[in-house]
Amino acid sequence: MAPTSGPDNSTARTDTVLIGPVPDPLVIRTEIADRLDDEYGEDGRLFPAYDGHSFGDVSPTLLSLLADTFERRLSDDVLAGVDLDVDHVVCVLLDGFGYRHWTRHVDDVGFLRRLTDAGTVTPLTSVYPSETAAAVPTFHTGVSPAGHGSLGWYAYDPRVERVIQSLPFTTLDGEPAGDALGLDRSTWFDAPSLYPRATDAGIDVHHVVPESIEPDDGTGAGYRAHGYGTVPEAARSVRQVLADAGDPTYVYAYFPDVDAAAHDRGTTSETYAERLGTVCSALEGALLDGLDAATADRTLLAVVADHGMVDTDPERNVDLAAIDGLWETLARTSDGEPIPPVGGPRNCQLHLCDGYVDRARTLLTGACDGVAFTRQEALDRDLFGPDPGNRFRERLGDLVFVPDRLSAWHTEGERSLVGMHGGLHPEEQLTPLALARLDRT
Repeated sequence: MAPTSGPDNSTARTDTVLIGPVPDPLVIRTEIADRLDDEYGEDGRLFPAYDGHSFGDVSPTLLSLLADTFERRLSDDVLAGVDLDVDHVVCVLLDGFGYRHWTRHVDDVGFLRRLTDAGTVTPLTSVYPSETAAAVPTFHTGVSPAGHGSLGWYAYDPRVERVIQSLPFTTLDGEPAGDALGLDRSTWFDAPSLYPRATDAGIDVHHVVPESIEPDDGTGAGYRAHGYGTVPEAARSVRQVLADAGDPTYVYAYFPDVDAAAHDRGTTSETYAERLGTVCSALEGALLDGLDAATADRTLLAVVADHGMVDTDPERNVDLAAIDGLWETLARTSDGEPIPPVGGPRNCQLHLCDGYVDRARTLLTGACDGVAFTRQEALDRDLFGPDPGNRFRERLGDLVFVPDRLSAWHTEGERSLVGMHGGLHPEEQLTPLALARLDRT
């Protein structure tokens, strides 16, 4: 619920109505997936819906339940049937666990089944690229990749003429970009974080993230970070934050385990199923079974993914460096070195010499099934989202190539990964948003 100040300066409840009828058990809104395909599908690809059915609309909407200074951006059909009169919100981000993966595993994983029975599961689209390096900054800022300027794991910064790994903010050798190149991490994203504003609105914000992830992700502070070493430890941290909560509380909990397993072994592997089971069992025990009734009665649980995943074939993934003539089309730095493709293996962005766009497009589409967009075509269709900022315009290349099913990259390590994402396949674009009151699970 959104707190308001009463005449005695106390916090007063704001009435929040139930949007739509209470859904029947096991509500997975397949009709919305069909509608998204009708409206945003094209030749077997699914383009992002930056208009109320996007992963980028989740954070502002969840925060709007706790303070009316935030916009409720998700469409009414996403929130239908969900009791939104709450004091606390927990948002669990299962990296890489797409909507179609949820529907495949819901009958076998108790946590997923109980959430689906108790609430709703609605498909949304990811952003483009459907990569963590673009989607997570969108989650923390509420701004599309075009707005914040992080366009994939690998980005070319023309100011220093070097390729940067965006989220860890390092050089390709792993050295901090600030130390090696003098870049300022606080200005890497062209948009402010949501969390200082949330704190100013009276929301107590907590992030539960792996210890290996730098708590300061470059989007600003405004939250308390809780690093964890194991999945059960993370689940216990979320439960403890809720147990101690007084003011309206927003907890963001990030789990990279499923994504990592898919990269290594694929989405049909035993490793993938085991990692999913570990995360879901820990969350089920801590939140569905381990939370006291009074706190559960005041808490909404949201489970979402930043993107889904496709299984590629490492034996058939395409080596960009082996495409005859492609490297000759690449733009050069002031030292004469070619600027390698950036973005990612399913989101290839090329900086090209003048006059070579058509040549590069022909070479790419001849070597790998996919679609290529010129810089202007990407801008015209808001591929990366609306309202492009300065960082976006600096970093966007001349050609964007999106493979249909395989990966296309110039280093062997990336091509050897099985599960990949970043493109426009429905399996990587569709993401689930599960919403359930914890007192009903």
